[in-house]
Amino acid sequence: MNGFGPEDVDADHPATPVPGEVEAQNAALDAVEPERLLDGEDEQTTYADDAVHWTKVYRELLDFKHSLLNVAEQTVVSMGDDAGGEVRDTDLKVLKAEAARFERRLAFWQLRTNELSGRSVTDSE
Repeated sequence: MNGFGPEDVDADHPATPVPGEVEAQNAALDAVEPERLLDGEDEQTTYADDAVHWTKVYRELLDFKHSLLNVAEQTVVSMGDDAGGEVRDTDLKVLKAEAARFERRLAFWQLRTNELSGRSVTDSE
């Protein structure tokens, strides 16, 4: 016995949730919420520096998400049918939804930067 088998489950004491399970579920839902803003993000800012900051933040997040997607897409092709199917049906869909949200937020902040500073964000990159 290793302490992890069905014989170790006590019917009078159901298994307790893994610490942080609710938080993890909430984070997963938040991650794909299309309109979710990051802490401190203010769409109504009148400061060009704020808009530039959020443009950089979302560029970094989008680059990171694309790197995760690339690794996942390369790895899934070598996985078995069941594991690969699970990754395609869950992980890849979540990663793509998150990337799409970051793309929308990046476009918003690029436009906002242009409005507040009168120049193209690409001029400063």
